[in-house]
Amino acid sequence: MRFKRDEGFRFSFGTPIAAFFSIDEMNGIKVGTSEGEARLIDLSPNGMKLNTSIDIPMSNREDVKITARFKFSQLEHCIHGKIIWKQKAINSFFYGIQFSLDEQEREEMIRDLKHFAKQQYNKNNTTY
Repeated sequence: MRFKRDEGFRFSFGTPIAAFFSIDEMNGIKVGTSEGEARLIDLSPNGMKLNTSIDIPMSNREDVKITARFKFSQLEHCIHGKIIWKQKAINSFFYGIQFSLDEQEREEMIRDLKHFAKQQYNKNNTTY
């Protein structure tokens, strides 16, 4: 399992964001599952942490590619990535997802994340 984070920033959501995901490929074989429910815990330009009750079978040698769908501000994001680590919790599982984004998709997501963070800041710092 890989936990080292090399990116410049990671945004942790105070309240996890609703997300959906499907498994596209396992160990080079296309599978195309239906969508499962998850919660987006944190996000960086290179990846994210998801939490779900679904136990995705994987071993250290397997490549599991997914598509995750979520919306935290203005746009719905549909992002492809690869599971790079898995951690069991009491009644759920945490997954580390490494994105497969081009530069335009990455910039769009960061712009939307900044807009979301600004909205959250303004909402939490409103004077009455």
